[in-house]
Amino acid sequence: MNALVISGLVFAGTATLIGIILYALNASSRRVGHRLETIGREEAAAEEQQARGERADRFPGLTSMLERSGRYGALERQLDRAGLDWRPSELVVAWVAAMAVIAAAAGWLGGAATVAIAAVLIGSVACFLGLKVLEARRLRQFERQLADALMLIGSSLRSGYGILRAMQAVRDEMGPPISVEFGKVLDEANLGVAVPDALTHLLQRVPLPDLDIAVTGILIQLDVGGNLAELMETVATMVRERHRIRAEVDTLTAEGRLSGLVLFILPLVMAAILTVANRAYMSTLFTTTIGHIIIGCAAVLQILGGLVISRMLRLDF
Repeated sequence: MNALVISGLVFAGTATLIGIILYALNASSRRVGHRLETIGREEAAAEEQQARGERADRFPGLTSMLERSGRYGALERQLDRAGLDWRPSELVVAWVAAMAVIAAAAGWLGGAATVAIAAVLIGSVACFLGLKVLEARRLRQFERQLADALMLIGSSLRSGYGILRAMQAVRDEMGPPISVEFGKVLDEANLGVAVPDALTHLLQRVPLPDLDIAVTGILIQLDVGGNLAELMETVATMVRERHRIRAEVDTLTAEGRLSGLVLFILPLVMAAILTVANRAYMSTLFTTTIGHIIIGCAAVLQILGGLVISRMLRLDF
């Protein structure tokens, strides 16, 4: 490839990526618009239009394409769960810009189309896994805060507050992410969305079994009545007990998880050491067809072994 063309692609892609990131990280000026977008389209269409007037969509054509393909809602929920104040269209543009930079850099360094394609595939998988890691981390943080939040709601209800005022106490006195999510519930309720619908939206954003139990109890209480404060305290006790059991399981399986990690990393470390120590000996793997086949089979076996060990050590309860 022409070095001038590659340099231009790298510069353009980098500038685009930096611009998207800086724009997307400006969360403070767009928080109201983002929260309004999470409300059901039928129940708050007017409010959504008003919010979007304040925060215009920079990529409306791409947004329309995502909506027609049916991917917009899934990407929006995934971004909410990851705690990123991005539009799905912004995520796609940032991904395209990042892959353009990676492809240009790989083509510049490797000089082969296969190297650029491999780099793009690896980068795409890394972006997907990174989003999954952010989503899982935020869900774990929410889960750790849930028991205290339920106890706070139960105490507020015993003091004579209503359910919305009890959730406001969670929003005001606890930290993110649980304060952010309950704040969204209150925002929706203040905009006229029914409390059951707002709680259902919360459960869609945070799909946790313990939260499902708590939300189901609140919805039943709103329909038929009952001692909601006692229910919240009971659910909080159950959540704490589940966390204690999970901690014991993690302790008992720590040795197995460490062994699996060592078995997964050791071949990679040995390959790197042998490549540095005797490059001619290892070059056969990278320059011949049989070497490429061996590397592919080894990668597949590594992934399968990691999945098997992970499944053996994971207990669902």
